Amino acid sequence: MGPKQSVPHPGPAEPVFPGPKEAVLDTQTDPAASTAAMPHILGLFKAISRLPDSQLDVMVLRHLCGFDDERASSLLGVPLATVRADERRAMRHLDSALTLPPDTEGPLT
Repeated sequence: MGPKQSVPHPGPAEPVFPGPKEAVLDTQTDPAASTAAMPHILGLFKAISRLPDSQLDVMVLRHLCGFDDERASSLLGVPLATVRADERRAMRHLDSALTLPPDTEGPLT
């Protein structure tokens, strides 16, 4: 046998946490901001935990790992349309779970 060739590991298509590092550090070092954000973070984790496995897999690959649709499709072994549909459904679920209902109080016009 010849020398073993290494297969390059594909990196994320984009940074996992885009944005200025200073903003991330400011958030992490401000205890009051961290405490105030905790209910929102817990709500997000609760909503994510309720996603079906296929939607969770797509969201992790697309938004945490930064893979594009085609790469996620290849990794999951599902058609590209399935990845896109799962992402769309997951985003709708998270949006509805994290969005407050409209304010219905007040005078009718």
